[in-house]
Parts: sequence; structure tokens; C-alpha cells
Amino acid sequence: MERIWICGCAGSGKTTLANFIGGKRSIPVYHRDSITWDENDNVRSEERQIAMVRDIAKQDKWIFEGARFTASKIDGRLDNCDTIIHLNINRFICVYRGIKRGLKQAKMTSIPEKDKQPFYFEHIKGVLIGYPQKRKQRDDVFETARKKGIDVVVLKKRKDVREFCNKL
Repeated sequence: MERIWICGCAGSGKTTLANFIGGKRSIPVYHRDSITWDENDNVRSEERQIAMVRDIAKQDKWIFEGARFTASKIDGRLDNCDTIIHLNINRFICVYRGIKRGLKQAKMTSIPEKDKQPFYFEHIKGVLIGYPQKRKQRDDVFETARKKGIDVVVLKKRKDVREFCNKL
């Protein structure tokens, strides 16, 4: 387990899990948000994002956290990962976590404004409606991964995540 793709909807715990595994195993962690947006909060071109992920996927060790399932077939994640961890957490829990994080960060002055993650209605809509609608897309990616011999781990509850982390 040295090239890990962690996916799930907003608020599922991708960043927390990625940072935990990265620290425990000394594996560099790459966040989808830092690839999507540049240092000035401008969205990078799709071509630039794909090129950045391809560079990451060529490395010997990496943890990539983020979804974008359709891009995974062309940006190298699916071809180069050895493990996919899908945080399939209840979407209402994810909405709660996202709102809680957004409210907490809004009050914090120690976080630079550009690093704050507000949770807007569009996020709630994406978690409750958009992410579930893409289930077939995810299932297709996971099936392709399994056929390639990639370990696909699906964690559905906080207890599952805890047990997984304890085994590392």
C-alpha cells in the first residue's frame, strides 16, 4: 500500500484519513483542491490538472485524496494506484461535517482566507444529490480497478475507518 487513492464525497473524511496514513507510513499526500485551484484561487485548466496528477501518479509513493472519477482513467491514478479507499459515509453525516467545518473555520483567524473551506448550498446539493447520482460511474471505476488487481477498500462507518487505521 504505497500508491493510494482516497475518494468519497465532501465531508467524508478524505483529508483526515489521507493525512493520517501519510504520517503513519511517511507517504506524501496530495489534495485534489490544491490541484484544482492555484495559489490565487483560480481554477487551473483541465489539461494542467491532468498533467499535475500524471506527475504525481508516476511517483513511487503517493496518497491522492479526491474524487473526479471520470478523470481517473486518463490522469494516471487508476493505472498507477495499488489501493483505492472509498469513504462511503452516510451523506447526511457528510453534510453535517461539512457545515460544522465551515462554521468552525469561519471563526478561526489563524487559517489564511484562501485555505478556508466554506460549505455553501451547492456543496450540500452535491453531497445529497450529485454524489449519489454518480454511483454507477464509481462502481465502473472500482470494477475496472479490481480487474487490474487493485485493492478496493470500502469504509462505510466511522468504526470501519477506525478499525482500518488500527491495522496499519
